[in-house]
Amino acid sequence: MTSRAVLPNLFTIGNLFCGFLAIHYIVAGNFVPAAWLIVLGAALDNMDGKLARHLGKNSHFGIEFDSLADICTFGMAPALMIYTSHLNSGWELIFPFLYLTCGALRLARFNTLPQGSGKKEFFTGLPIPCAAIILTQYVVFAEQAWETEHAVQLAVAILFFLGALMVSRIPFDTMPGLRASTPWARFKQFYFLTALLLIIYPSTSREFFFPLSMLYLLPGFCRWISALLSDETTQHA
Repeated sequence: MTSRAVLPNLFTIGNLFCGFLAIHYIVAGNFVPAAWLIVLGAALDNMDGKLARHLGKNSHFGIEFDSLADICTFGMAPALMIYTSHLNSGWELIFPFLYLTCGALRLARFNTLPQGSGKKEFFTGLPIPCAAIILTQYVVFAEQAWETEHAVQLAVAILFFLGALMVSRIPFDTMPGLRASTPWARFKQFYFLTALLLIIYPSTSREFFFPLSMLYLLPGFCRWISALLSDETTQHA
């Protein structure tokens, strides 16, 4: 394996380490640093794929290694966090496990798709890093911004919600490139820049990062509903 082929895998190792360290913090009850480690893991996960494509070093090994790291950082760690923070009985383990299973299915489906060299405009189903960020930022948001007697029910609902989105066929936006040629691409750049600024100022982001991450889902839902209505109109024409 050449040094150019090793470089993307170093980012994958960084992603895996973020997940491992996040689990350490979760076990200790420190959810905020764990949540930000998962965000960092998502950034590294995004970079390893881009770097592999840029270097022309996409490989079956890299794809499988990336998925194994993802299931740790974006599957196991968030599932453990929501269980530790909001669920407190043995039988409730089934709900984080459902989320974990849906994440594994999402990764397996992605790995069976043809790996083209061009940039994709949409993901099919919610990517597991996005689901992990939403789930862990919900834990931080709930801890900082509100207290409710329905915490368990809300945790179960969001686990079902994110699990269903991961195995769905709803088209969700990919990360924008540096060159924005359309108004929508420029808006996506603004959205992700806002998210980056919130990460830089964590005192503010504890209350606003979760709502901002939920906004990411909105265009995908609008696109999906529009397609359903279009199909229904075509069938009745």
